Amino acid sequence: MRAAHSAKMRLFATLDAMKRDQMLMEAVLGKLLEAPEPQLNTSALARLLNADQAIIRHHLRLLQDKGWVAEADSGFWRLTNAGHDYLEGTPEQGISLRSLG
Repeated sequence: MRAAHSAKMRLFATLDAMKRDQMLMEAVLGKLLEAPEPQLNTSALARLLNADQAIIRHHLRLLQDKGWVAEADSGFWRLTNAGHDYLEGTPEQGISLRSLG
């Protein structure tokens, strides 16, 4: 019984981690902007943000849905022009780099 409870708790923890996290998405965008190279791979982003690769991958896909990042090569991601606009705080996007910390 205890093992089933533990497995259920792990499942809920995973499902909770896969919820959209706006702060994490902005942190991913910030790391892509700060990167010395125009692209970063998923594992590098996970390492920089001290997060699980699956969670980073999920949030990269959400950012891709918005058009703010694109997968350049298998596993490598870059900011799109729309992503740069978002980070620069154009009136259409409504964010400023200062809010990223």
